Amino acid sequence: MAKALRRTSIPAVLLLAALLVQLPVMAQAQPRQKIEVSKLGPQVGERVPDFSLKDQSGKTQTLQSIMGPKGAMLVFVRSADWCPYCKTQLVDLQTGVEELRKRGLGVATISYDPPEILASFAKQRGISYPMLSDVGSATIKKFGLLNPVPEWALGPDKDDPAVQAEVRKYVSVRQATANMVGMAFPGNFILDPGGRVKSRSFEDFYIERNTVSSLLIKLGGDGEAPVAATKISTSHLDITTYPSNPAIAPGNRFSLILSIEPRPKIHVYAPGAQGYRVIKVAIEPDPQIRVLGIQYPESEIYFFKPLNERVPVFQKPFRLLQEMVLDGTPQAQDALRGKEMVKVKGSLEYQACDDKQCFNPVSVPLSWTMSLRSLVVERPTRQ
Repeated sequence: MAKALRRTSIPAVLLLAALLVQLPVMAQAQPRQKIEVSKLGPQVGERVPDFSLKDQSGKTQTLQSIMGPKGAMLVFVRSADWCPYCKTQLVDLQTGVEELRKRGLGVATISYDPPEILASFAKQRGISYPMLSDVGSATIKKFGLLNPVPEWALGPDKDDPAVQAEVRKYVSVRQATANMVGMAFPGNFILDPGGRVKSRSFEDFYIERNTVSSLLIKLGGDGEAPVAATKISTSHLDITTYPSNPAIAPGNRFSLILSIEPRPKIHVYAPGAQGYRVIKVAIEPDPQIRVLGIQYPESEIYFFKPLNERVPVFQKPFRLLQEMVLDGTPQAQDALRGKEMVKVKGSLEYQACDDKQCFNPVSVPLSWTMSLRSLVVERPTRQ
């Protein structure tokens, strides 16, 4: 019996050794985890991690120190050194600092840039808010926002078509470089005073960034329109409309705002109404502009007695928010070169009724004009 056991133990040991040798290979062959930017980092209702980081002036900042009376906007950027979309965003963010503070919000940014780069950029661009240095990316990792794609692009799988596609989406339309390793996915959190996430905005394409004005408008409140508004009246509605920004840059995600006041006893149809033209903003096609979703307010149910029907409508003053992106790819930048303005054309489509009759569908021509800003491409002066 003992001899039989000894004879069977040798192949078993060899088999075990073979499996152990194969383990690293098998682990390496496991597919990379799919990136879902919307699921990265703390979600709405969760508390973000605390941190202790130096800002551009050498002052230590924590989660508590950046807070305003009502919370904070915490923005993660890739780099204030080499990323033109980040640098343009950082300059744009400065334009909203006063309004953020009026709303009781502190503001700070986090990147993996060293303090001297942040100090130089802040001096060159007149940045007054804290720009926090996370050299080594420990805080970026703690937040779950480390971008792994640069490492993939420089590793053994660099020629894998799937990796190349992720590089173009999350890193660069050209190529990844070694200095990109350690950067964060760009995006922002709106936090309450306790550090819990009230809202968050992270884009799938690294080029695209919300303007601070667009973010403030989405937050609501009674702030003044940042741009001179156009007023239009029809038989059924009074319309006030303006873009979120007087000027936009390639890659900017901005909004068109329509404040609408129905005339007395008039209602228009909200999403979900059947058999009527639901109110919407129709944008004329433009190769440099991508139209995103439209934000509707909550509707109310209206009982239309002549037809004994209940339908969702708007009959009190309401606001529509149409979001869009100015293409920021190199090809789009070439197409925009030499232009000073960006003009968006479209129309407001709706059908109105009163308590006795319904009127024919209406199309109201609209247009919005914004100045075109250049991306910030100059690199900070190294001391």
